[in-house]
Amino acid sequence: MKKLLLSLLAFLLLWAAVAALVDKPFLPGPAASLAALVRQTAEGALHGHLLVSFMRIMAAQAAAFIPALLLGLAAGLSRPVDAALTPLMYLLFPVPKVALLPVILLFLGLGNLSKVFLVALILFFQFYLSIRDETRHMDRRYFDSLYSLGGSRGDLLKHVIIPALLPRIFSTFRLTLGTSTAVLFLAETFATREGLGYYIMESWSRLNYDEMYAGILGLSLMGFILFLLVEGLERKFCRWSRTHSD
Repeated sequence: MKKLLLSLLAFLLLWAAVAALVDKPFLPGPAASLAALVRQTAEGALHGHLLVSFMRIMAAQAAAFIPALLLGLAAGLSRPVDAALTPLMYLLFPVPKVALLPVILLFLGLGNLSKVFLVALILFFQFYLSIRDETRHMDRRYFDSLYSLGGSRGDLLKHVIIPALLPRIFSTFRLTLGTSTAVLFLAETFATREGLGYYIMESWSRLNYDEMYAGILGLSLMGFILFLLVEGLERKFCRWSRTHSD
C-alpha cells in the first residue's frame, strides 16, 4: 500500500509539473480534474456512465472467456480438434476487429449488444490461444498418474487441468482487462449516449477539459479496481502457486 501511495503521489506531482509547464486550458492540473471527478460523482453525472461501462466489460469478459475455455481445452487435449481450430484462429487473430464495428452495428444495432460483442470478439482470441497453449504443454505424466489411481476424466479436469490453468488464466485476465477498456472506449464513441467513452468525448466536444479528465480518471480507476479484483481472486484460488507462496 505504501508503494502504491508513493507511485500515485509521484504521478500526481509529474502531472502537476507538466500542466504548469504547458500552461494550456486543455491540460488542467490534477487538483482541478480530481475536483471535477468528485463533483460529477456527487451530482450523479458520472456514476451512471461508469456503471454502464463496467457492465459492458464484465459481459464481454464472460462472453469471451466461456467459449474460449471450452474450445481451448478441446484443442489442447485433442490433436484433431487442434488441427481443425488453431489454424483458423491464427488466420483470424491478426484481423483488426475494430474495423468491423460499422458492420457489427448494422447487424446488432446501436445498443449494448454491439459494444459487448466487439470487445468479446477481440478478447476471445487472447483467451483461446492462452488456454490452448497452456493445456497443450501440460506434462501428460500427471494424467497417467491420476488414471492409474482410478481417476475419471472429470477428476482429471477438476484436480489437474483446471488448477494448472488457473495462473495462466488470471494472467490473461489482467491483459484482457487493459484491452477491453481500450476497445470499449472506442466503441462507446460511436452511436451511444452511455458509457465513459461517450462521457469523455462529449466533454471534449464542449471544451470542458476538467470533466473530460474526470472521465479519464474514472476509466483509470475502474481498470485499477478490476486489476485489484483479479489479483485478489488469484491469491485466493492460487495459494499453492509459487508466485503467491510468500
